[in-house]
Amino acid sequence: MATLKFILRSKNDNSNIFVRYSINRETRLIKKTGFIIDAKDWNEEKAIPIQRGQELKTLKIKLEKLAVFINDAYNNGVSAGIDFTNDWLQLQIDLFNNKIPVIELDILTNYIQKYIDDAPYKPNAKKELGLSKGRVQNLKLFKRTIEKYEAEVLKNKKIIIRDINLQFVEKYKNWLFSKDYSINYVGKNIANITTICIDASKNDIEISTQVKNIKGVSESREPEDIIFLNESEQELIKNATLLRESLINARKWLLLGCLIGQRGGDLLNITDKNIKELNGMKIIELKQQKTGKLVAIPLLPEAIEIIESGLPYKISLVRFNEYIKDVCEEAKLTEPTKGREKLKNNQATTKGTFPKYKVISSHVCRRSFATNFYGRIPTPVLMNITAHGSERMFLSYIGKTTYDNAYQMLEYFSKLTPKEKTPILDVVHKSQAK
Repeated sequence: MATLKFILRSKNDNSNIFVRYSINRETRLIKKTGFIIDAKDWNEEKAIPIQRGQELKTLKIKLEKLAVFINDAYNNGVSAGIDFTNDWLQLQIDLFNNKIPVIELDILTNYIQKYIDDAPYKPNAKKELGLSKGRVQNLKLFKRTIEKYEAEVLKNKKIIIRDINLQFVEKYKNWLFSKDYSINYVGKNIANITTICIDASKNDIEISTQVKNIKGVSESREPEDIIFLNESEQELIKNATLLRESLINARKWLLLGCLIGQRGGDLLNITDKNIKELNGMKIIELKQQKTGKLVAIPLLPEAIEIIESGLPYKISLVRFNEYIKDVCEEAKLTEPTKGREKLKNNQATTKGTFPKYKVISSHVCRRSFATNFYGRIPTPVLMNITAHGSERMFLSYIGKTTYDNAYQMLEYFSKLTPKEKTPILDVVHKSQAK
């Protein structure tokens, strides 16, 4: 039969009262009760507080009730085949003290993993089932960053979802910035925290009421931070001497990407099936992974030349990012450029100024297309191809402002003939205006 005894393990003014629960000779469980006492007020022989004041009498009553609670739980557990461990004993103490016990999915990293495991069944931006590979990869990186924060800041203490409030988010955000992560990456982390908490709430996991007030972090790029390849640089890339087949192949993808304005994932999935002819014009038709939008991109002569010489063979996005740095280095693109150098494992390092080839990534394709053709192709047409949701987002993406649009219109207006410039106004007589 199980026996229960309360004990002290120190002689301090604020000594923790422990419960020792002996189930048999092999199983002896010991846990803190959550109550403390001055060791001078403890009767070690009777294992109860000395009864010399109302506070100590109240404490004795609480301990007696806790003993009854644990014994009842044990008796119920015997018939249910419960495995009696220190975790079981801690759970009973927490329940008695009205503490909400921590279950596996209360732990943030555990729930992130559950979210990743459920990715094939999660709705995506296209209102279909299944998160994209890029989204899943982002969540895996988010989990690793949280684990790094737990190790460095919390001394390996796990983050509980219900403890995620505005104060926690602020501390986590400041830590991310101290590690020199980009504003964009910090923003994705904060957005992921909100997503995970809201999803946990739908599964009856307790969350803080402050979650709904968590604000995102957005990046505002200055023009010098916009990295793209102008037409002269693309010509240098085209004429660079490359000895490795992998770099020649990557160059084809890079130059084609700068002419069709698609994200890296969509670019590298293009096959002969995507190339079609419409009213005598060659186009690339594809369904964008991120938006689910079907786009048709007319092919310029330079793009047709690349395709007719044979489409480049398929490679991964990671390899593409790695190879195009080498391609641009061979093309002597060494101009000092503000940005983030990427390592082989695709993790960002310190933001600074580097030779341009070191800050090149797959994103340069879409941005080069948008930047080089801005003002030459109507903005709505460009936005349809690059899949930007608003003109403000598009202009920010290429480092432009609404004033650039005004200058563009003024330049167009200045080229009109005097007759075309004269506005045509109909005179409305007072009698007609009634």
